[in-house]
Order: sequence, then structure tokens, then C-alpha cells
Amino acid sequence: MATAAKKVVEPTGVVMALSPSEILIGDRLGAFHPDKAQALGQLMAEDGQIVPIIVRASGPRAAAPWTLIAGHHRLEGARMVGLAIIDAIAVENGADALQIEAMENAARPSRSPLERASFVRAIADAAEARLKEQHGDLSPEQIAIRARWDAMKATAPGVERDVDLVDAEADHTRVNFTRVYGWRDEVAKAIGMSIESVKKDLALYRALIAPFPDLWRGLATHPAVGENASALRDIAAIGDLGDRQALIESLIATPDMTLAQAMDGLDLSKPAGGAAPTGATKFMNNTTSNLVRLSAGDQARIAPEIVKAMKPSALLALRAALDARIAEEGIGE
Repeated sequence: MATAAKKVVEPTGVVMALSPSEILIGDRLGAFHPDKAQALGQLMAEDGQIVPIIVRASGPRAAAPWTLIAGHHRLEGARMVGLAIIDAIAVENGADALQIEAMENAARPSRSPLERASFVRAIADAAEARLKEQHGDLSPEQIAIRARWDAMKATAPGVERDVDLVDAEADHTRVNFTRVYGWRDEVAKAIGMSIESVKKDLALYRALIAPFPDLWRGLATHPAVGENASALRDIAAIGDLGDRQALIESLIATPDMTLAQAMDGLDLSKPAGGAAPTGATKFMNNTTSNLVRLSAGDQARIAPEIVKAMKPSALLALRAALDARIAEEGIGE
């Protein structure tokens, strides 16, 4: 007989006005962006707070009466601009704090690829834990998927094709999501958590977060690489763990460095043929190097100018390249 699933969140339904100084901040899943917090604080000061943060009551010996569950940037932003109060909703102490934070952040369109990977991994882990608390029959297909994942996980160090492990883990996670959260493919796809996107997230987690728990947040906030999913996948594809770590450390130490520059500096990539680029290739390299230095917002603002500068005969090629990149990134899935 199945045991009752643990309640994930039990909000009071009452929005409280708390002093930011009354709220503790513990370990967080995601990276912290001071500029984002400052911007949110300024917006709350000017226009009011739209979305309450989520808190729970602290223990009797805690330094403050409340502990933050979700809304780190909003809370820090309120502190930065000196807001006296912040709106908050409390959840029961038995609620799964990490899952609440993960679920709130995984659905945000502004997340960086590595932050999203961290949140999706947390949701998958929470589903795994909750499924173990339950008893009930899995279908033969689900049993097969779980068995495949267990077998692949047991031999992970010797797996020749990492894509096999990625596929097995994604299938296993999908089973857990279906059993615990009532996963439906069409709903998951609508909120950007299709099985394809989850597979990419878990692969990034395994390659860039799990091996480097003290480095990945610095990589996630790197101006040129942190929001570039293709660049992150290129780093993840580096087979040697030491080379991967050296590359990440080099990028973190030099925020204005591009991935290509960092790889060249570590002799991880060389120009084709070893010859210096000339002519059109040199112009193209300079253009792409300058583009990756811009933030996603700046790139979006100059996109119309880039299109306008293209020669008419090249527009169809540009559209085809954009369609292929959009499909590769899973945007709009």
C-alpha cells in the first residue's frame, strides 16, 4: 500500500510584512548576482514588490525568526536599497525547502544554463527521495527504465559513450517526475522542462557542476560564457577533467576573456593549419569575439542593426542558421 507523499508546500495564504533583518539566508542552489539584486531592489523601491518571497519559521536558537526559502535576489535587493519591509509568505517547517527553491527558479525564463541545471538536478533528487518513500507498482516499462539507469550508474566510470548515461538518467528522471509530480509531456514542454531540455540540463550538471562545486557559480556569472549554452557545452565536452578545471579557473580569473581566448591560452585549441587568420576570416573572428563580450540584453538590442547590416543575398542563410540554433538550444519548446 502506498504511503502518503510528503507535502511540498503549505503556504499560509497570508502575506506578511517582515523586516529584511529578520530573515536568515542559508545555503543556496543558484549563483548570486549583485547587479540583479540591486536592480530588483530599485524596482521594488520605485514600483512596489509584486512577488512575495517565501520563508519558514527558524528554530528557537536561530539568530533571526525567519529563514529564507525562495527569493534570494529580492531579499538582498531590499537590503541594498534600504527597504524597511519586504512581503513574504510562510510555509510549514516540514516543507521541502530545496524543492521549493528549485521549482520556483527552474520556471524562470531569466535563469542561466548552469543555474537551471542546478535547479533541475535538485527537483530530480527530490523526486527520487519522495518516490523511495512511496510503495506502489511501476509499469514494466518504468521498471525497465529504472533497471537500465541502475546498471548504467553502476558502471559509469567505464562508460565509453557518455550519451548513453545521459539518456539513461533522463529516462529515469522522467519516470520519477511522472510518478511523483504527475508529469505530462505537453505541460512539461510548455514550461520548458521537456525531456530533451532535462537531458541537456542533467548533462551540464554532471560535467560542470558536480565535479566543480566551488567553481561553477563563478562560471555561471562569467560575462562572456555564463549565459552561452553552446559555449558551456563546449567546455563540458573537454574529456580531461584537469583541462576542464583549468579552463574554468582561467575564465573565472579573467571575466573579459572569451572561451576561444581561454582555450588558446591553455593550448586546448589551435587555428586550422596553424596559420594566422587573414582577410575575411580575420574580420569574422574579430566580429564574433566582440559579440560574445556583450551581455544577452545588449545582443538583443543590436540584433536589428546586425540584420540591417547583412547583404540581402545573405539573409536566407542567416535565417536558416537562426532556425537551426533555436532548435539546438530548445528555445520555445
